[in-house]
Amino acid sequence: LLGGSVAEYVKPFLQDALNRWFAANRSPRQPVVLALAGGGAKQPQQALIVADTVLRGGEFDLIVNLDGFNELHGSGTLNAREDAFPFFPLWWGRRVGLTRAGISLAGQIGILRREQARRAAAGATSPWRGSALFGLAHRWRQERIAAAVIRLNHELAAVATDYSLEKHGPGNWPERGELFPEAARFWYRSSLLLARLSELAGADYYHFLQPNQYLPGSKPLSPEERKSAYDPLMSDKLSVEKGYPLLRGFNRDLQKQGVNYFDLTGIFVANAETLYRDTCCHLNDRGNELLAAAMVERMAPALLRLGGENPAAPVSGLAAARRPPEKPPSPAFQVSFQDNGKQLRYVRAGCAPEDIATEFFLHLIPRDLDDLPPRYRERGFDNRSFRFAAAGGRFAPWQCAAQIPLPDYPIAAIRTGQYVPGLGDLWSTELILPADLDQLRADYAALSVEQPVARDYFDLYRRGNRLLYLRENCAAADTAAYFFLHIVPVNVADLPEDRQAAGFAHADFAFARQGGHFDGKCLAAVSLPDYPVKEMRTGQFVPGQGDLWSVELRAAP
Repeated sequence: LLGGSVAEYVKPFLQDALNRWFAANRSPRQPVVLALAGGGAKQPQQALIVADTVLRGGEFDLIVNLDGFNELHGSGTLNAREDAFPFFPLWWGRRVGLTRAGISLAGQIGILRREQARRAAAGATSPWRGSALFGLAHRWRQERIAAAVIRLNHELAAVATDYSLEKHGPGNWPERGELFPEAARFWYRSSLLLARLSELAGADYYHFLQPNQYLPGSKPLSPEERKSAYDPLMSDKLSVEKGYPLLRGFNRDLQKQGVNYFDLTGIFVANAETLYRDTCCHLNDRGNELLAAAMVERMAPALLRLGGENPAAPVSGLAAARRPPEKPPSPAFQVSFQDNGKQLRYVRAGCAPEDIATEFFLHLIPRDLDDLPPRYRERGFDNRSFRFAAAGGRFAPWQCAAQIPLPDYPIAAIRTGQYVPGLGDLWSTELILPADLDQLRADYAALSVEQPVARDYFDLYRRGNRLLYLRENCAAADTAAYFFLHIVPVNVADLPEDRQAAGFAHADFAFARQGGHFDGKCLAAVSLPDYPVKEMRTGQFVPGQGDLWSVELRAAP
């Protein structure tokens, strides 16, 4: 676990969340979280730590990086304030050229930080953690340690040695207005480097952008938070307001580069509990529990692979490099078909006003694109987004319910959920019509007695004149990318004239039009041509980025 103090404090909660996940999935393996995070740490420290540990023979299954805040505040504010190169490790001037007094102070700070981490772990597992008196005493002790760390840092700054190139660093500093943009670019490049280091070390890499209370719209602050965890005059606020949109601007770039990257800035967007405990960035125990749970949920694909008694390695190098987009959060509303599939019903038990305050999206994927209005044909779905109240939804503290009519044209699949503009989905789910669901389940039952013709990110089956794609433990993200299918006939003359020069037929498809998700699985079926087939090549791809995975299928001799 890499990052700064937010990562350091979440460590025991992440350990607990992983223990629960492995127990719930009946895994015989025991997860161990090694905390390589530290207060004030920022890139390039995470990359340097991993490189050094791997060089010394360290081995990992997962390398998890939770960061973002220090990269902005440390680079753009604290280092610059102390006249140290912004992209050196935080407080670089206090780490080099120290006097004997400075070394002593740095040692005391290190001891106190270890004590903070030890007490945080003890508090999270104490049998008295539900006691208000214990919580008050625990918080008082931690705040005393934090105050001592701040005091010692000020003393360390006072005994720092004079200016030197060693402390100051190179002279090509960004202009003041470019500090935050350059810090964001440095953070992006550092994450790509960590992903490549992890790949060389044989580990999965997961990168999380940490939440922060100063990001506008990211959380409804409670009265307690406004009093003790929000200071409009803090430089932290400026760093977040100016810097976080720049970090979030790299979200898609990191995912396109094959990084398991997840933006967690919106996980508290509908949560009015008191979760932040100070005016910087740190969470209380409840906030750390929610943050750890969000991280574990998004790491589920790697945890499933690692959780067995004999951990399964990915089938191919292409599959190993596959990094799916963020898995959508679990549905907050139960969504079901009503009136023989003519209406869609949304129900949530135990409802609060904030649960229905944000917009609902409803994307309908038709069987035939010609059924869409012309303006929607290029993107391939009908957008029927709505507000709960405008749709005639009924609200009560014990239940919210709304019913949305569906169009008359044949629908292949539906994607729906809630979202916040600029922060992403709060939850989402995919649905297929009941008749199609019955066919998928029947196909799946038939496959249980057959062997796949190929295994990769999806298992492939040949049944008669159909090619079936199956993935167990499947998420919506696994089917988001387009599928390609290239069919080479025995006789080129069987191809349409415009494909004969190429020598193969295209049968590319979007998953939602050929199959669907059910019971945690994905299954799609594609009809093959009537003419004899020599070989096929299939997989998934992202335009401009290349194949996510691919396999070749040859006809039996």
